[in-house]
Amino acid sequence: MKDLNWLLDTPIAHRGYHSPGIPENSMAAFREAVRNGYSIELDIHKTKDDMLVVFHDDNLVRQTSYDKIIEDCAYPEIQTLVLDNTHERIPLFSEVLDYVHGQAGLLIEIKTHRGIGRAEELVCRMLDRYAGKFAIVSFDPRILRWFFKNRPEYIRGQISGGLKGKKLPFFRRFFMRYLVVNLISRPDFICFEYTYLNAWTELVARISRAPLLVWPIRDQDTAGKVREHGWNSIFEGFHYRK
Repeated sequence: MKDLNWLLDTPIAHRGYHSPGIPENSMAAFREAVRNGYSIELDIHKTKDDMLVVFHDDNLVRQTSYDKIIEDCAYPEIQTLVLDNTHERIPLFSEVLDYVHGQAGLLIEIKTHRGIGRAEELVCRMLDRYAGKFAIVSFDPRILRWFFKNRPEYIRGQISGGLKGKKLPFFRRFFMRYLVVNLISRPDFICFEYTYLNAWTELVARISRAPLLVWPIRDQDTAGKVREHGWNSIFEGFHYRK
């Protein structure tokens, strides 16, 4: 029986507990999340030399000013880049696991990528030895399907929402937004964008007995409303009062 209680009980800091001077998905943001007693959401990419790094965007430019797709980079090419003009660098996934070491729950988003299987195998090599609480999430139902087949014991969450800015064919967007893809991904829980929550989302969650996490929550009042519904918040931009 999978234990999902930690996913519902503890607020989850979106890309770590970041703030001005503490970049998202940085070791500093993860230290702050641990210090404040939050769980951590983070994002993973694989470099072309098979290193797993923690970074959100496909392109490095927004946070580092280096205009290149991260999956086309070898790790030595990016290891000295700094985040948002601070001293923080792009962490390795292994560094984050070594630091967190079970001090906080981890919500690990694997970004859509080419050649599904290799990055997932690398993730499993690390998580199979990891003693802390974690769950795998993705927008891509094919990634979650891989884990359903190869690591059914891992907790899995399907991410969806308005899908604004994502270039998707109409039917794929429809299937994702209305969670038809859950038939493929077979998630244990659902992560849904708060702005686009609707009665259908709640019905799917209720019928499938899949708890709801909502994102991104950006103020305490909204966090309170989310909690009243029995959901949990993936939050950013404020200090969540538990």
